[in-house]
This record gives sequence, C-alpha cells and structure tokens, in this order.
Amino acid sequence: MTQPFTCANARYRTDTRHGHPHGTGQARGSVLAAPLVTQADTGDTLWLEYVIGPEGTRFWLMWYDAHGLPRLTNSAVMDHANLAIMLRALGHSAALGAVQAALPPARHVP
Repeated sequence: MTQPFTCANARYRTDTRHGHPHGTGQARGSVLAAPLVTQADTGDTLWLEYVIGPEGTRFWLMWYDAHGLPRLTNSAVMDHANLAIMLRALGHSAALGAVQAALPPARHVP
C-alpha cells in the first residue's frame, strides 16, 4: 500500500516525524506549510520535505499529483547550504528563516 504524500528510495525517505502535513493529507514531512509551486491545470504540487538519511538532516523536493501520489521516480537530496542556494534561486529566500526555525534539534553523538 502506498501512503499518500511520502516518498522513499533505497537510501532515504520523507521524515514524517517533523514538519507540516501536505495539503489535506495527514502525513507530515513538509518543511513549509504550503507547496512551493502548484500547477493550476493539473493540481500537481511541489513540496520541500524533510528527509531521513544516514548523514543527518537533509531535504528534497518532491512533486505530487492532485491525489497525493508522488510524480517522480528519482530524487535528489540536499543539505542546508544547498537548500539555501536553491530557495534563493527559486525566489523563496523568505522561506529560509522558516526552514531554519523548523529544523529538528541536532543530535549529539557521545
């Protein structure tokens, strides 16, 4: 069974323990409260999501269809520095503060 509004690949998956729900879905994982882009003609949405992976906090962009199913078969993971570059390039610099505030606390490894 596919859970709407989550993605995974061999190494990473959407971290549904953090963030906001996607649209009307109940699964969390979105860094921001709204999609970065919504396609008016299809209802597809582009979300910035938290990612669980071996390197700590990461992010990815994922397209979902109007029913909440992933559109992509491939994914790209980015760290906070690359996320900042991408958000500035997309004209979403104002979202950087929200991203920083929403980051889960860093884990300290003894």
